[in-house]
Amino acid sequence: MSTPLILVDELCKLITDATAELVLEAKTGPPRPPSVVAGFLDDDEPRPGKPPDDEFARAVPFVLVRFRSGEDTQDVGTATVRLIATTYSKHGQGWRDPLNVLERIRQAIITRRPLARHFDLQLPIKWEQPDEQPWPYWIAWMTTTWAIGRPILTEMEEDAYYG
Repeated sequence: MSTPLILVDELCKLITDATAELVLEAKTGPPRPPSVVAGFLDDDEPRPGKPPDDEFARAVPFVLVRFRSGEDTQDVGTATVRLIATTYSKHGQGWRDPLNVLERIRQAIITRRPLARHFDLQLPIKWEQPDEQPWPYWIAWMTTTWAIGRPILTEMEEDAYYG
């Protein structure tokens, strides 16, 4: 069955493959590709707002694959997923890194449609980078919408609900 949770997991796999060859600066450790995380960064003690600096610093660079919303209409079910790329650089041109990550992802999702033979990308894809950046971290995100499967009632199930 096609669900938003499966969509998020499939996107994580695709993004991991698409960004595997990127080498991005890290605040801690050697340069590396971004890690891909479904939902939110882990935290033993969730707090509103900014995550603890040490956890955040260890995680960067990363891409969060975050379910945003879903909708069923008469014709189709859709799920909206935001992809948040976060990188680290003390250089003024560091703003380029998250855009490079998103471009790799954009190319992968456009050329590998439908995703996992169940999810069809709905255009347009939207991406943006806010003017204000939390230097030395750089952030940009992409918002995607996907057609997802909807439950189909069998005749017996219809009788049970509407009988």
